[in-house]
Amino acid sequence: MGESIDIQGFYGMNDVNMSDRGPSRSGFIAPIAVLNADVDGQGALRKRIGKTLTVTLSGSHSLWAGISCMLCSASGHLYRLNGSAVIDLGSITGPESPLSYEEVDGLVYISNKYWNKKLDPKTNTLSQWGLTNPNGPALLSSSTGSLPIGTYNVCLTNVSGSDISGNSPISSITLTSVGGVQILNRSIGSVIWCTDQNEGIFYRIGEVDLITDVMTVEPLPTFMCSSPPLLSNLCHAFGLMWGSLGNDVYYSQPFRPSLFRLSLNKFPFNSEITLIARVPTGLFIGTIEETFFLEGTEPEKMQQKSVGVGAVRNSLTYCNNVPALGDVLQTSEKGYQDVPMWRSHDGIVIGNAAGKLYNLTKNKVKLDVPTTGASVYRFVDGTFQFLTSSPIGRSGSSIGGLNAETLALFESGKVSQSEFTHKGQGSTALCTDTVTCEVRRGGVLI
Repeated sequence: MGESIDIQGFYGMNDVNMSDRGPSRSGFIAPIAVLNADVDGQGALRKRIGKTLTVTLSGSHSLWAGISCMLCSASGHLYRLNGSAVIDLGSITGPESPLSYEEVDGLVYISNKYWNKKLDPKTNTLSQWGLTNPNGPALLSSSTGSLPIGTYNVCLTNVSGSDISGNSPISSITLTSVGGVQILNRSIGSVIWCTDQNEGIFYRIGEVDLITDVMTVEPLPTFMCSSPPLLSNLCHAFGLMWGSLGNDVYYSQPFRPSLFRLSLNKFPFNSEITLIARVPTGLFIGTIEETFFLEGTEPEKMQQKSVGVGAVRNSLTYCNNVPALGDVLQTSEKGYQDVPMWRSHDGIVIGNAAGKLYNLTKNKVKLDVPTTGASVYRFVDGTFQFLTSSPIGRSGSSIGGLNAETLALFESGKVSQSEFTHKGQGSTALCTDTVTCEVRRGGVLI
């Protein structure tokens, strides 16, 4: 008969420290691998409940859930999921590419490298994200009016409801006598803006073709702005919409997620952006090679510092009820909310408000470095869980998740005693528990 050991409970799996597999002083043990089970906060193993297919969408990707709705993409279409119900919201143009989402004031903003739109969940309608600027400058000529002698600058904007586009290229005209300015090419719905004589601030004139006077009441709020480019890694923080394009992080005008001043409002980095994550005191910016923290809530005052290695794209999610982790979170508060967690090149990390990273898997689980991933935060059987997965890793790495030996266990779905012990990975054992019970029939003990 084999030797018996007393196990009081389990830690999570650990395939890094192979030297001591026996129970600790507390009687807890850390298995090399845990198959088809979860370890709860009390050290108990619970069999996973499995999965249930609720929706069939071939080739689906980019699953996201916000306050108002759950969305995903499949076969070039955007879908809304409501239990087992599926609503086709419209087509997505361009090659298949992961979508990025952000919900602001009841609207969901959606973008990838080839397409963007905004969704109104109340009506399930997609619309243009931002207004395009007028194509060309205003064509001007002198006319009659009461404008004093001087030089006037004129531009156009498009308007839809309360939304105003950025301005067209600027046109100038000099009046050599008192008169007016005629606009020769204004399209229906376009608004004229004009400076006072020899000045630089544009004021609203209106939907007119003739400027006879300049009322310096309403200045142009969208000067040098445009609709957003095709962004990735959307993030709404500090009243601004953030997103990335290549090596640059762009941010919108304050409280105007559809207006961007692209030439000025950006942070350049040395390699491609893979992550933008918010905390109350700033932003984590992940790139292919390195992760930075932009400390501050006002872009012009933000301070940039390097805080870690590169981040795996599309692996970010936000978690609630994250406990205090020693001195990393630097406070005794328990149960942190809206904490960013993602895959980095050296494990699964969380970012805190102090601009520091805490590695949850270092010295515990061997993880490869995939080029992309996916993560979700959920609540199951009274336990909060962070789930992450990834496809094939970088060239030469062959595995997108765990190291080769551990992954083989998960792929087979069982632990083979002969194979497991033969490879020197450890030992197998039969775990038993003893319970007693009373059985009664018709109230009589039998």
